[in-house]
Amino acid sequence: MADYKKMYYILCKAIDDVIDPLNRIPHARPYAEQLQKALLEAEEIYINTTPYAEETEDPKIIQIKVDE
Repeated sequence: MADYKKMYYILCKAIDDVIDPLNRIPHARPYAEQLQKALLEAEEIYINTTPYAEETEDPKIIQIKVDE
């Protein structure tokens, strides 16, 4: 099975690493902004769709939730 979490991490890290240097190049600034926007959108999707555990009243039961 594809490891989407690992792929997401690799791509987002690469994008994050180049945004600041691109922002220093006047003609590249719009492209850096586009990458920053895409990175923030991807991050929002990741956060909102990643399952997490939530405790219940019964300490023996943990409920798995996803916000969206």
